[in-house]
Amino acid sequence: MFVRRLMTTSFLLLIGSTFCWAASIDSGLYTTYTTDGAKTTLSWVVCGSVGGGEGCYGAGQLGPFGQIGSILENAKVEDIREGTVTRFLYVIDQAYGSGQNGVAVYVYQRVDTIAGSYDHTEFTLKKMISLPLVGGSQAVVFLAANKGYLVLGTSNSTVPVEVNKHTYVVTQLDDISQTPISITADNYGYVTVTSANAFFVVGPDGLLREDGGRSPFMINNLLGTQP
Repeated sequence: MFVRRLMTTSFLLLIGSTFCWAASIDSGLYTTYTTDGAKTTLSWVVCGSVGGGEGCYGAGQLGPFGQIGSILENAKVEDIREGTVTRFLYVIDQAYGSGQNGVAVYVYQRVDTIAGSYDHTEFTLKKMISLPLVGGSQAVVFLAANKGYLVLGTSNSTVPVEVNKHTYVVTQLDDISQTPISITADNYGYVTVTSANAFFVVGPDGLLREDGGRSPFMINNLLGTQP
């Protein structure tokens, strides 16, 4: 009885390990993005391999925008039973509105439906949020995020903002009230807003964790950070 129970336990552990390391159903796919010269449209193409097939599976455009300032993608949610992979894409328009100096975030839901050796990709605009920031064609947009929040600012605004990804509530982050020179993030959900001589850190829960008079920044395992 003991041996049989031990063998069953080992088998279950092996199965669990296999599931943990199983590849995502879209792991062979990749998406490239391009913009037009004025950065008013965002074009996308999905290529790669899936289900034994290989090639490009879909293409399209998002927009128009006043001027795209930054783009960020959310972590994906996979439904193996339905064969879908869902994620959100956040496009920051830095020339929003009639004056072309407003800032807005466009929230798109992307759903990839994978069946056999075919992938169908669909983007749907879910929300557009006007932000209390000053943009313009010459502005620099700073953007980082964690699981629950976007943190963004511009070179023309002294107070950056935080956007809740679930409720879309916008909160002004006036901890230091200085124009940011960078917004960086690590792999644990911490975001640092840095100005010329001050900084503050936002935690995974969206709350202030630290501030000070230096100019530190964060690094992660995806993108290089210029000091």
